[in-house]
Amino acid sequence: MVTTTPVISRRLWAILLGLLAFWQNAYASEDTKEERKAPLDIRSPGSDLANFPNSAFTLPQGGFYLESTPVAYTTTSSTLASQYNFEYLLRYGLFDWIELRLYSQGFSVQGDPKPATGFSPLTFDTKLHLWDEFEDYFLPAAGLEVMVQTNLLGSSAFQSGTEPAFNMNFDQGLPWDFQIEYNLGAARFENPNNTRQSIWDFTFSWAIQREVAEDVDVFVNGYYNAANLPRVGRVSEKTVTVCPKTGSCRPEEIIQQTRSLGGDDNQHAIGVGGIWTVNDNISLFTNLAAGTTAPTPGFTGFLGFAWTP
Repeated sequence: MVTTTPVISRRLWAILLGLLAFWQNAYASEDTKEERKAPLDIRSPGSDLANFPNSAFTLPQGGFYLESTPVAYTTTSSTLASQYNFEYLLRYGLFDWIELRLYSQGFSVQGDPKPATGFSPLTFDTKLHLWDEFEDYFLPAAGLEVMVQTNLLGSSAFQSGTEPAFNMNFDQGLPWDFQIEYNLGAARFENPNNTRQSIWDFTFSWAIQREVAEDVDVFVNGYYNAANLPRVGRVSEKTVTVCPKTGSCRPEEIIQQTRSLGGDDNQHAIGVGGIWTVNDNISLFTNLAAGTTAPTPGFTGFLGFAWTP
């Protein structure tokens, strides 16, 4: 007996993808359609590593971006060790409205209390562009991003298990040529009350940007709980050995100790940065931020580039 279920399933998926492609194309503006026909450059949709949120826009079909921060550094916090990273983000346009992405903090060096050197694991990411901005109705462009941080290719010191996250990404024009980009979503974190458990928590990141000279943009940005991508650690050293005067040594959870001090357990940061578009193929950027709560690194700095062939 031959079953037709797999064939039907494939057909249903094909029909669904066709309808989504038709819907996305039908609601795209004429200007956007013309932009997709033009050769890809680094200005549009632009780098996602430059600031904390990610844009609502995707690369056109067959488009490719390489983004990297050879210098990415965070100082210590109440729950985190200082850390250096060599981040990278690979982006590929599967369709005009679907982008496949591979991210990692790359080569990593962690400071005290448990120094470590190795590689951070891979994060698999997909972004969908849902619709363009409707300026007449003051509605932002929107996209959906879903990602999963894994332990794959990560050194043991930098593995934190499987951590899924999703975000709604928005882009909108503001008066006086400002642009705002913001992401609303949720991610699974280690439970501050019990590091053996995980909880879902709200995340928010934002950036306001403006061109100040030809091919030079400046921005202010920040995040609550986490940046869109897992760029800042959450718990780098779960336990420390404590040896009391009597009895045997035992592990104590650092996160428990820091919580007992009170205060805000969430990460919050705000900073400034800039983007210089060197030419159609490459841009350089920097982002410097300060933490505003004890669990947030006091300083976070990125220096990087984005490139397209």
